[in-house]
Amino acid sequence: MQCRTALVGALALLLLLHGPALMSAAWTNAGMLVLRDALLAQVESVSGAYPVHGALRGDAAMAQVMRYLRRAVALDRADPAARWAMGRAALAAGDAETAADALGPLAGRAERNPLLYDDMLMALSYGGRPEEVIALYESAPPPRRTRAISDVVALAYLDLVTGRPGDERTGGQGEVGQWLERSNALRPGDLYASYHLWRQARERGDLEGATVYSETLAYFPLEAVHPADERLLGYAADVIPALVEEGLWDREKTLNVVSFLVWQHSGATGTERLLEQLIECYPAEPDWPFYLTELHHRRGDLDWAEAAYRQVLEVDPTYAQAYLRLGMIYEERAGWEMEK
Repeated sequence: MQCRTALVGALALLLLLHGPALMSAAWTNAGMLVLRDALLAQVESVSGAYPVHGALRGDAAMAQVMRYLRRAVALDRADPAARWAMGRAALAAGDAETAADALGPLAGRAERNPLLYDDMLMALSYGGRPEEVIALYESAPPPRRTRAISDVVALAYLDLVTGRPGDERTGGQGEVGQWLERSNALRPGDLYASYHLWRQARERGDLEGATVYSETLAYFPLEAVHPADERLLGYAADVIPALVEEGLWDREKTLNVVSFLVWQHSGATGTERLLEQLIECYPAEPDWPFYLTELHHRRGDLDWAEAAYRQVLEVDPTYAQAYLRLGMIYEERAGWEMEK
């Protein structure tokens, strides 16, 4: 009897001392299970990178996930597992600010954990905090350097160059040059950085430096138009029309790049903006509206694409690819009718 009483007392003391931590762990596990199920339901649209920022934006399950994880953090604010889980869930929901706030206290652990480091960089980057991205990278080098990390940090330097959000430059011309060079070091051949470094070299009369950058722009690496972080394509879109105007690219090279971007990055806003700019620059050419239409076709907007392909044919009635794409749309619709 005394042993049983002692055991009950010990259990009561354990719950009293560790009850909040145990409850926090329970809520964390519950939240992560719901998050896992929501991600599995999106398996066709979620890439191998986990968590994908905004992959579950608007998903009904995310309200429940965040409710569970907020309870977990409230019960044990020092628990790194609860904070990390909340940060990951917030990233998947597209709430970078909440993710950054949840992960902030774990900064000291990030340099020893590659996955946590990636999550912190993504939260700060999508939260519009380029200075903090760079501060984390420079104060605590990543446990493992990856293309994704290099792209996110390079993007942060470019954000400082342009002063985004907004388009006013921050810092002096010397700082801008340093940020461009650091971005270019992380992403050798980056179109935006290389183009502006080429212009700076030419303006100060550095013909050798200008030649190096012009050759880089002419024979750029695949990563320049196939980044791990598609947000960098927004910067590429800003300079590609200038590369054509300056004679650094010819029309054939531009067409090849645009075709690749529509094929590999049809969902990127930078790809769409590039095509809109090329249409504005060359309104009489049918190729650019054709590729913009193909982009929407790949996104599944068949009604928009059908009308736009017909507009391409009004500009050039011999444009064979537009006829082919119209046929693909009709075939796709016929398949839907047969399945009904």
